[in-house]
Amino acid sequence: MKKTATLLAALLVAAVPTVSLFASCTEKEEKPQGGEVVEGTGEQQGEQEVEKDRLDYDFSPNIPESDIGNFEGKTFSMLIGSVGGVIYAEEENSKPVNDTAYRRNKLIEDHFGVTLNIVKTGAAATGTGQKEATTQFRSLIESGDQTYHAFTHVQHSGMPQMILEKYFVDWNEIPYVNLEDNWWYENITNDLCFGDKIYVMTGDYALYIDSIDCLIFNKDIFDELGLEYPYQDVLDGTWTFDKFTELVKLGADDLNGDGLMEREVDQWGLVGWIYELAPALLVSTGYAPLEKDADNMPVLNQNVSEAHDKYQKIVDIFADGNTAFAESNTTAIYRNAFTEGRAMFVDHFLGAVPGLSEVEFNFGIIPYPKWDEDSEYMNRSSNMTALTYIPVTNPDLELTGAVLEEMAFQSAKELTPLYFDTVLTVKSTRDVESEAMLPIIKDTARFLYDGYYPNIIGQVSSKSNTFTSSYQSNLSTYEANLEEMRALLLSED
Repeated sequence: MKKTATLLAALLVAAVPTVSLFASCTEKEEKPQGGEVVEGTGEQQGEQEVEKDRLDYDFSPNIPESDIGNFEGKTFSMLIGSVGGVIYAEEENSKPVNDTAYRRNKLIEDHFGVTLNIVKTGAAATGTGQKEATTQFRSLIESGDQTYHAFTHVQHSGMPQMILEKYFVDWNEIPYVNLEDNWWYENITNDLCFGDKIYVMTGDYALYIDSIDCLIFNKDIFDELGLEYPYQDVLDGTWTFDKFTELVKLGADDLNGDGLMEREVDQWGLVGWIYELAPALLVSTGYAPLEKDADNMPVLNQNVSEAHDKYQKIVDIFADGNTAFAESNTTAIYRNAFTEGRAMFVDHFLGAVPGLSEVEFNFGIIPYPKWDEDSEYMNRSSNMTALTYIPVTNPDLELTGAVLEEMAFQSAKELTPLYFDTVLTVKSTRDVESEAMLPIIKDTARFLYDGYYPNIIGQVSSKSNTFTSSYQSNLSTYEANLEEMRALLLSED
């Protein structure tokens, strides 16, 4: 690895001058492209300037007009791993998301005078495919290949190790990007980044909202039980874990009255695929296996008592076998329970909502509950979320920053609203309440850092909370792994 590290360091030294990641372009510095200053009136005139909504500009306000000509004739290349295919649009095909992405890419090419070379690896969105893409990225970087400015891939399957080995550029070194703008997935910095480095990010161009867990609820069951939909609780900040679990209990019903709760026959309060549902519930409690010290470095969350209580609340939902179930063998079993109108709640990726268009009942979309009223909403970003990595072999960080910034900005203007509209036009979700839920789900998306916590999936499956004993038995392994992780984070490039 020493020879590789030397190569990576040399490439980083050659990086172009940059601007601060968190520095935003203000009206007084240089007028943004297509923008205008809205001056105050009366006593305010001349004393302050009112900045228009940043998404009202034609192009990103973070890229000065004077810099546009710097990219004329250049080619920006991005390699798509096992996820992120939405960025690729070879031609228009009458599919709204594809055509919007195609027009966005064409707009960027014309605006900067560049060519976008977006290439798919062909890696499948499976464990095997993910490993194949990771191997390809590693090989390209270690060989010094400078073809690609950016990769898209998952956040696991070897990518965390590549981050620790410094295969990627710190986003603080990328010009024009301001992660405080809502077209970037800023919560990644909370969950996947440590120290003062940001080695992974993504924006609206990857439609990361597509792979966020949310809850779909059967409105007809709520109506039959005389219950209010949870929308107002969400808006009031009172949509808590306790309220959710009470509703789940009310939603279960032995439909045929035989005294047995059968997955293929009876009505359930909550259903889902265990590999998504269990982690989504854990994230919603606010549990994080790693916390951060004063230097933003990772430390183990050793509040065992609090974590045990959160695991217990999750396991309790499934413990009696009569209220909820998390399917682990056949996806059709939990899906049928919901689509046949036999489940109050189902865990669902937001991107899969259009697949419910044929159900015969009304349903709504809401975020996962928060732990208590003093907590924050947290909706799990799945392991299939498309993230962006900038290889240290990147030959032009200015071009990279300009293209990705504009791509994220234009997607926030057009692609995300289109996506919301597509989700909301499914069945009865076209209502003010459902519309208000989608930005909340998007803005509260969070990751669960892998490898430092007892397996919640196994505990839901066994209906037994063994958090404390499992944590203690694995503590020495967690500590050793974390020590190695901190050492790599602190090592010189």
